[in-house]
Amino acid sequence: MDNDIMNLLGIPATLVGSEEWQEIEKREASLGEEVLFEQIISQRLWSNAEIAWVIKRLLYYYGKKDELLKKTPKDRLFLTMTNILRCLFIVLDSANPDFDDNLRSYLCSKLSDSTWGITNRTRDYLYKIKD
Repeated sequence: MDNDIMNLLGIPATLVGSEEWQEIEKREASLGEEVLFEQIISQRLWSNAEIAWVIKRLLYYYGKKDELLKKTPKDRLFLTMTNILRCLFIVLDSANPDFDDNLRSYLCSKLSDSTWGITNRTRDYLYKIKD
């Protein structure tokens, strides 16, 4: 197995690179991303690899600057991102990965940036803004 796959983001491969993951990638290549996505979400229960694949797809989808996404109600978009983050938390908590210092630094920096709206200082600022 390729060393890059074995250490994706500094995490030894568990799902990525597994036979189940490779099967999903084959299905994606033959059916297309949209069809595979619809197949997975139509099921009641998903495999771990399917959960990881859907999370990956959602993160890339919601990370792009899409005109249609800009029309999404703020409350719905926030709830959607919260659900994704809850799933990621459960996955990371279960795996308890040992991150290297560079990856840990990156994660801490991004999480710190993400706290912008919850610190007292920024909340005071947000209360002062009029709609």
